[in-house]
Amino acid sequence: MRILPSGLRARSATAFAVLALILSLTLSVVTYQLARWYLLEQRESLATRQVMLNALVSKGLVAASDAEADDVLESVRSLSNARAVLRVDDTWYAAVVELSENSIPIDVVDTVESDGAARRRVQVNDVPYLVVGVSLPGLDAAYFEFVPLTEYRRTLETLLTVLAVGASVTTVGGALAGWFTSRRVLRPLGEVAAAARAMSAGDLTRRLRVDSDRDLEPVAASFNEMAASLEARIDRELRFTADVSHELRTPLTAMASAVSLAKRAKLTGRAEFAVSVLDDQVDHLLRLTLELLEISRIDAGVAELDLDDVDVEQATKRAAEAAGLDIHIVHSNMGDGALHRLDRTRFERVVANLLENADRYGGGCTSVELSQVDGDLLIAVDDAGPGVDPAERVAIFGRFHRGNIEQPADRPKGTGLGLSLVEEHVRMHGGEVWVTDSEWGGARFVARFPASAGDGGDSGDSGDGASGGSDG
Repeated sequence: MRILPSGLRARSATAFAVLALILSLTLSVVTYQLARWYLLEQRESLATRQVMLNALVSKGLVAASDAEADDVLESVRSLSNARAVLRVDDTWYAAVVELSENSIPIDVVDTVESDGAARRRVQVNDVPYLVVGVSLPGLDAAYFEFVPLTEYRRTLETLLTVLAVGASVTTVGGALAGWFTSRRVLRPLGEVAAAARAMSAGDLTRRLRVDSDRDLEPVAASFNEMAASLEARIDRELRFTADVSHELRTPLTAMASAVSLAKRAKLTGRAEFAVSVLDDQVDHLLRLTLELLEISRIDAGVAELDLDDVDVEQATKRAAEAAGLDIHIVHSNMGDGALHRLDRTRFERVVANLLENADRYGGGCTSVELSQVDGDLLIAVDDAGPGVDPAERVAIFGRFHRGNIEQPADRPKGTGLGLSLVEEHVRMHGGEVWVTDSEWGGARFVARFPASAGDGGDSGDSGDGASGGSDG
């Protein structure tokens, strides 16, 4: 069970809130205890002095007259509104009925008898009092007085409420401060993430900028140096791939023509077998070269879309027929003559590559479904294979990835670029491609073409790309 919130900003805000709560609670407890001690000390000191004065008055009245104790208490009460209890000899007299000798703790009475004075906080009928007792020297008498502490308690309750509200506000303020502070602190990380996303999307010229922040300058400099090195390395690799593919194309085309002429000659035995093997390998190498040329154009950003309103059902059926499949495996719920704005050539390459991938690695294509969802075109190709392991469903679109399925030795190998080209062609339209499980077993490759594809130009670069190839 997760206790701490996820996310660096949330954790920072929580940490600030907890710190503010601890500090505010500590300050509140200290403030409350100091205020309580100070108020109580002041109240008890003042009450003790007043009780001592009242005791002296009571002693004088008792010693100077023959008045009854009740009259003495009434005289004291009239002077100071005292809630007094008087003991003369063994007789107790109370000024207030509810505050009598029974309300005085026994240990307080004993302490007064032995030490001459005592005081104690008590509760009588849920009302707080300070009871102060003193003996009356020269007389067999003692004076006790109940000093109410109600106002003191109300003051402390008000102070406690104010401190609790202050602690709550401080905690919320700490959380907000942590949230906004972390937002400011994490802003450079957001810029790093944005730059990394831009670079992963193909913008290798993206760099970090630091506005006079000496703490971030080393990070930005290291990132920019890495980005520049990566850009230079990829540029060299792209140029190398394009140059090699272009240079290989001419001799391979000549070799293919020579092999074609050799096959027309009357060859027998080993010569015929050798020419057949050479034909397969030259064809494989030529297809690989053409696909590398296509990918190098896409990577260089010179490949463009030639958009037109395409009858996708008819285009899909043509690709299926060219792959040697029955066109009845194509199912569409788009209606007759449904058009979608696409680059026709690249769309047919996508379909052809998916069909070849199903044939090479999935035991053959079982169904091709066309549908529209919110204006987007979806094409789903199902195969009869064992499916694709979830851990491989991203990697299979990588270049030169052929999967782990063994192929017959007498069958031409795939180039490992088919699904990579599928992804690139779909991405140029602004869509995406993914693989999942088919409802009837096997794998299902789904390509989504958005309703409004980006127009990369009026003429497409479609002359050299191969429609075949497999990716595993």
